Amino acid sequence: MRKLSMSVLAAGLIVMSNASVANDFSTVTRVHFVQDCISLNAGKMNVYEATHKCSCVVDELAKVFTEKEFEEANAGFRFQNLPGDRGASFKDDADVQSGIGLFKSTHAAAYKACRIRR
Repeated sequence: MRKLSMSVLAAGLIVMSNASVANDFSTVTRVHFVQDCISLNAGKMNVYEATHKCSCVVDELAKVFTEKEFEEANAGFRFQNLPGDRGASFKDDADVQSGIGLFKSTHAAAYKACRIRR
């Protein structure tokens, strides 16, 4: 009986720990982000270090955003400076701007937590 109760307790802890897991981005989303991050930080660190630190950043972002929210905020962040009408929807939409604001603050905190210097 004791063995059974320990097994049930262990299974419950595993289920509970999985309930608090960060949003799971697809592999493609993670790889694209890490590749972009490595490109942006080229020359500041070697590829091995950059891969680990940029992977850390995307893990931190996944704690805050769902994959869809992340992709929308990342696109808004990237395209908000497009000239003329092409960037208008990213500059003028209040929801997009609030997503971009959260993305910027979360991104900066993730860079700090993962020890990437700007």
